[in-house]
Amino acid sequence: MISSFKKGSLALALVLVLTAALAAQTTPEQFLGFKVGADKKLADYNQIKGYFEKLATETPRMKLLTIGETTMKKPMIMAVITAEENMAKLDTFRDIVKKLRDPRTLSPEEAKKLAQQGKAIVLVSCSLHSTEIGASQMSMELAYNLVTGKTPFDAKKVLSDVIVLLCPTHNPDGNQMVVDWYKKYLGTKFENGNMPYLYHSYAGHDNNRDWDFFNLAETKAVTKVLYHDWLPQIHLDEHQQGSNGGRLFIPPYMDPPLPNVHPLVWRSANLIGTAMAYDLQQNNKSGVVNGRSYTAWYIGACDDTPWLHNVVGILSEAASTRMGTPVFIEPTEIPKSYAEKMMDFVDPWPGGWWRLRDIVDYELIMTQSMIKTAALHKEDLLLNFYKMCKDSIETVEKGQPFAFVIPAKQHDTPTMLKMLEVLQLGGVEIQQAKADFVAEGKFFPAGAFVVKTAQPYKAFAWAMLEKQKYPDMRQYPGGPPQPPYDNAGWTLPLQMGVACEQIDEPFEAKLEKLAKVPYPAVPAGQGGGNFVVLGSQSNVSYPIAFALLKEAKAEVWRTKTKVNRKGFDIPAGSFIVKTSADVKKALPALQAKYHLSVIDLDDAADIAKAPLKFHRVGLYQSWRGNMDEGWTRYVFDDLGIPYTTLHNDYFKGTKEKKTDIKADYDVIVFADENGTQIKSGQRGAGGQRGAAPGGTAAGGAPARQPQSTTPPEFEGGIEQAGVDALKAFVEKGGTVVLLNGACTLAFNEFDVPARNAIQSVDRTKFYCPTSILKILVDNESPIGYGMPKEAGAMFVNSLALDTSNPGFEWDRKVVAAFPDNNLLMSGWLLGEDTIARKAVVVDTTYKEGHLILIGIRCQNRAQSHGTYKFLLNGLLYPDKE
Repeated sequence: MISSFKKGSLALALVLVLTAALAAQTTPEQFLGFKVGADKKLADYNQIKGYFEKLATETPRMKLLTIGETTMKKPMIMAVITAEENMAKLDTFRDIVKKLRDPRTLSPEEAKKLAQQGKAIVLVSCSLHSTEIGASQMSMELAYNLVTGKTPFDAKKVLSDVIVLLCPTHNPDGNQMVVDWYKKYLGTKFENGNMPYLYHSYAGHDNNRDWDFFNLAETKAVTKVLYHDWLPQIHLDEHQQGSNGGRLFIPPYMDPPLPNVHPLVWRSANLIGTAMAYDLQQNNKSGVVNGRSYTAWYIGACDDTPWLHNVVGILSEAASTRMGTPVFIEPTEIPKSYAEKMMDFVDPWPGGWWRLRDIVDYELIMTQSMIKTAALHKEDLLLNFYKMCKDSIETVEKGQPFAFVIPAKQHDTPTMLKMLEVLQLGGVEIQQAKADFVAEGKFFPAGAFVVKTAQPYKAFAWAMLEKQKYPDMRQYPGGPPQPPYDNAGWTLPLQMGVACEQIDEPFEAKLEKLAKVPYPAVPAGQGGGNFVVLGSQSNVSYPIAFALLKEAKAEVWRTKTKVNRKGFDIPAGSFIVKTSADVKKALPALQAKYHLSVIDLDDAADIAKAPLKFHRVGLYQSWRGNMDEGWTRYVFDDLGIPYTTLHNDYFKGTKEKKTDIKADYDVIVFADENGTQIKSGQRGAGGQRGAAPGGTAAGGAPARQPQSTTPPEFEGGIEQAGVDALKAFVEKGGTVVLLNGACTLAFNEFDVPARNAIQSVDRTKFYCPTSILKILVDNESPIGYGMPKEAGAMFVNSLALDTSNPGFEWDRKVVAAFPDNNLLMSGWLLGEDTIARKAVVVDTTYKEGHLILIGIRCQNRAQSHGTYKFLLNGLLYPDKE
């Protein structure tokens, strides 16, 4: 037998071994070779990922998951940090929250028991905007502190009640890019220069405007965590802002609130934000601000989409450094509003040096405070989630519709199905009618899709499908408008050109819940005639036409007018394809990919049509990180449109050889970018003057970097040589498509018979922040082919065009215009008379070619599918016979 003395010795030895093992866990500094937040020292994604992988092998409190793959094919990691005894029961805790989400199957008594058994789940996401680098660095220290217990609270006790989900960065590609760029130029005069390309391959800073549409791979991965796999009750999303104001913004938010959101979301955000501010103050961290700049209105961001899912979304915005380089802020450089004590800013920061380590310290205190608060209110958080979901189902709010009905028969059915897919990604319940029904006196055939608002994620479903009315907020009574943070309106059906009926009164219908979107099977045997028709009303017809032209060398025409035949109508601009052996071989796979049925024709001789050849497309990319160019690339890649990215040097040519664009391309596309910047690389005026400066409200811009030099290879624009090459291109029959602000290139450099009518209009006379406006379309004109006669257009710092009697060798055709009145469909519009009856899209011709002026972002953020066809028609303009 072992003596009691020996037993005691063994127990003591075991404690010492366990303590030594805990102490042996690798610190971030040991792994990186420098202290997190040290001046001019940054960890890239490979290092961050490497540290988390190592730490996961050293502690039972952490598990590392891969939640998806980035746009550039990097693994996206997420750490799960909780007490060791919770690790084996993670699925149980996730199931508890999923049960709490659906009160239709759970009584209040059962919910209370589950809340006692469950654990609060919180998500911390870092550095979505990659130049806002601090949180990604802080994440390593946060993980280390939690697993080792080096926290200002009893970590063992807190983690027994809380499961922390930690995304070190949910833009790994961008983190690697910006750190590589910083390190490359560290110690040179370019050290603080802006990277000349987007830090998300497609979206740049706009990767935080994708959370209502879920286009990007990274958005999809985190959305799956939020609303499908883990259902956290709190989501803290950590960002940075400019350098000269407050040191850290945390909630409460400023007005206006989005009405659809449950009040408990705001109360919880205020509770957590106040606790954060308290803990920061206890640690002598000054400059903490709330209630300014960042509104409670929805903008499709990572932090605010959770509000619409009964999740407490918390935004933080720390003051920025120049990446790893400190900044010195003179007291006189601090605005007066951030130099005086106010109740939303009780302890101003006095100025001085601001370092990356300061950001790390503030964010570390703030994040640990949130985790502590989650532990203190564990049962409340779980029961509140249950209550909010229960209220979403049982409580009818003021102005709440009963349902939204989406008819199965649509102008563009594949796009409608895409919208249903977006809603399901957001956790929306969709049902389909198995029989005809009547609602509010309107007849709906079987097959219609019904979204009832009485569901757990009511707020999201309601907000996505309703028409927004932004409150008329003024800087002072009778004064100019107070700009919103970003979007004033975003209604999905209007953006996507989908018919959707709001039904306010209850109705009865035989409905069946959809498990997945019912994309139809393509009927067998299509393509057996001498010709097939691809309807111009479907966006997906265009990539199919491109593929058949390029790969199958097909003979293709576009119809000049609408054609009526027995059993079907062919819209103007539809594609007629001769069914060669190669076409018959390629067509079935394309139909299956794009979910499109075609029409067989035996004879097309009597149809008025124009030939169409394969058009070589070039897309201009400046060295100014243009987000709209990135989204245009996304649209092309998503649809499968072939194109080539072109930079300044291509257009400028050389002293020995001028660029002959027509020899290489048929269409050149310029995304939304000021014409002065396209030509010279310098930012200039352009676009709508009735929006906030730069088209963005205060606080909505990327974290401000002080002006600095750029390496010479990234300076300048296409210059005069590029403009001359474009003129020659158009004269020879080329097509230039200019989106939104890029139209100013035509105004400045071509004698185009159009101008921007609101260039210098004061915002007190006209104001329209990002909103959806009604336009009227000539859909028998080539650029309007496939469009309905009336559509919704996203007005984003956009234009209103006056056309004029053209000069020699010019002509113009107004393709789309604003109506006489009632322009606003969703959002906010002041002074509609200023743009009423003005042109929106103009097809101008010069000699043999075209300059297509599209005065809106017709492909805005790859969301406004309903106006894609203006761009797509520019790519496939019918050729001359």
